[in-house]
Amino acid sequence: QSRKDDVVTFEELGIDRLFIDEAHYFKNLFLVTKMRNVGGIAQVEAQKSSDLFMKTQYLDELTSGRGTVFATGTPISNSMVEMYTMQRYLQYKALVQNGLQHFDAWASTFGETVTAIELAPEGTGYRA
Repeated sequence: QSRKDDVVTFEELGIDRLFIDEAHYFKNLFLVTKMRNVGGIAQVEAQKSSDLFMKTQYLDELTSGRGTVFATGTPISNSMVEMYTMQRYLQYKALVQNGLQHFDAWASTFGETVTAIELAPEGTGYRA
């Protein structure tokens, strides 16, 4: 006799809407890019962000893109990557339809990479 876990999956819960408060806590979503040495592009990912992304994709299929609501006071605080990440959660299907599901394509459409000198965070000099 085999032992079976009595686990209820996300799909079996019958959820048809997610209301995410403090959505900025989920900004570390996996990101694939060819860009290097560009400020604001981190190659870190959080498991909670990947988990939420899978759930939003499932609910988008179930509700025709109306299954997720984000609430946050700071959706974008540091970089364009955060804007792209929020759009991936909330409008992934639109990104795919426009060929912008990959960050590099999205960034070349909506952004511009520039080299500029700025004041260092310590305030003691400059950095490029």
